[in-house]
Amino acid sequence: MKCVIRIVFFLMSLSLFSQDFSDIKTRIGLLKTTANFKVDSTGISKIPIPTYYCNTNDTENNWHVQDLNNDGLKDLIFSGTCQPYHQTAIFLNSKKGFQLVYDAPGKILSITSTTNGTEINSYNPSCCCEYYSNLIKVTINNTSAVKESTISFHDKTTITASNKLYAKTVSGILRSTPVVDDVTKKDPCTAKEKTGNRIGIVENESAIVVNQEKNWLLVFIKQNGSYAVGWIKK
Repeated sequence: MKCVIRIVFFLMSLSLFSQDFSDIKTRIGLLKTTANFKVDSTGISKIPIPTYYCNTNDTENNWHVQDLNNDGLKDLIFSGTCQPYHQTAIFLNSKKGFQLVYDAPGKILSITSTTNGTEINSYNPSCCCEYYSNLIKVTINNTSAVKESTISFHDKTTITASNKLYAKTVSGILRSTPVVDDVTKKDPCTAKEKTGNRIGIVENESAIVVNQEKNWLLVFIKQNGSYAVGWIKK
């Protein structure tokens, strides 16, 4: 009986990891996208635009109209410049009017509709004293629940994926690049000391290996539905 339970648990874990593998591959592919997402503002003239601090009144280029939670009401997504970032904001429509359910830096890469809701992917590249880029997926289901998953990676980290992803428990120093750099220097923005290309230290963490370079692994470590990315020695 115990053997049967172990097998069932293994198959369930494998299925969950397979979903993660597919999700990661799809989202990494979005980083290669060069074409700009085209907002569809059809019907915007009949919709009362909610007050939003980033709005420049350029409704045709900044506001996307779409039913995101399959309730028959047109919802709104703002995607435009909002110094110093590009901004994405999501407003869900209801009988009480529009409600802001998401508001963060990032430029829309894709919007995918399903029978269960909508998935919005955006990208906020590193800038200035922000050293990390964020690839953000916001999922809105048919009950209007909003879920966010972020892939966060250092501006020195180039993400590419091999054909085969796999799960592995890892321990060691997580680094932004596949080299050992432990030189201590001052951060030009904060004046605090930092050690080379170290991102952090992990111990017995479950990770998804997306690529390999000699004796280094590029890993995605899942934390509360989001992913920290870095290189670690095998």
